[in-house]
Amino acid sequence: MTKKKNNKKTFPDRAIEQKESMPVVNRATTKVSALLTRKYDVNSIQEYANIKTQKPILYVRNLSKKYFGKKQAAVNNISFDVYPGEFHAFIGANGAGKTTTIKCLIGAYANWSGTVLVGGQKNNKESAKRKLGYIPENARFPDRFSALKYLEWMTMLSGLSRKQAKEFSINKLKSLKMWSLRKKSPNSFSSGQKKKILLAQALIHNPDIIIMDEPVANLDPKARMEFFDLLASLRKKGKAIFVSSHVLAELDRYADSATILDGGNIVYSGDKKTLMGMFPTHNYRIKTSNDKMLETYLRKQGIKFMTKEEEEEGITAIFNDEEVVKKFQRFLSKVGLVLHTFIKKEPSLDQVYAKLVIKGSVDTQKG
Repeated sequence: MTKKKNNKKTFPDRAIEQKESMPVVNRATTKVSALLTRKYDVNSIQEYANIKTQKPILYVRNLSKKYFGKKQAAVNNISFDVYPGEFHAFIGANGAGKTTTIKCLIGAYANWSGTVLVGGQKNNKESAKRKLGYIPENARFPDRFSALKYLEWMTMLSGLSRKQAKEFSINKLKSLKMWSLRKKSPNSFSSGQKKKILLAQALIHNPDIIIMDEPVANLDPKARMEFFDLLASLRKKGKAIFVSSHVLAELDRYADSATILDGGNIVYSGDKKTLMGMFPTHNYRIKTSNDKMLETYLRKQGIKFMTKEEEEEGITAIFNDEEVVKKFQRFLSKVGLVLHTFIKKEPSLDQVYAKLVIKGSVDTQKG
């Protein structure tokens, strides 16, 4: 007599948990990988409790994740913090471990080790999940749902009443300037419009931190700017913004802290200003009363310079050292040029990234 199949459906998170944990189970000996038992270290939790100043909204300690059959961990013992009201850039090459980390943070993966706290709560707790919003890289919506209907249903699934769900959805579509599209399917929207719907969904339970994986992928420059402006407005309201993105130009403009991954390891995590200070430049933005005369001087001295940059006037000159700067200042005094602008420029996030990221993907490393 054959046993009846159990066709009972499981929740998505349970399905993910089963898929993640099955490969590490030796059914002959019922030994389970130690990765499943090394979560939420008591010392790390006590360390968080002992923080006397502002506590991070996202607290990550010794997070590791290794995929079955791989020699190297996708993320290797990484630790970082994200604070309330902070715009945090999460940067790394393809395959460096960014998406793996994010899936561990939001609870999409069950098999990992370390400690992840959201608002001081273990990230597998319902109380922690309510403090966190998430926007995936790819936007997928059910068929036959309008934008308004989709948001209403997602809001009701989060525990709000039908009346509250309708009020929230209407307000969000209007504030995101999407009201005219309320009756259309989100599947027909542009990439930027889809990301706005996902942002509205992420804000349903008024989270303290919003985690995004490549939120501006496939967006045109105008749509990227609009989306980042929306995130900046949320930051002003005290929300922590955690963005993994390859578009470093926008991150350079908005981020005030960063974590940089290289080959599954952190090579920097902390304040962006401190990061830029680690790589001082001798680049100066200069504007004088006669920039043509300035250009002639720079050419004669063999000093490299650039004359055109977006939204900036004047010339960017690259001085090799402070002695060259002093010589330039003497020239100004001698010929009587009036100096309007003389600003030392910080390196760009792109430049710093290029200096720090060496290994790139975990899978392409030797050994």
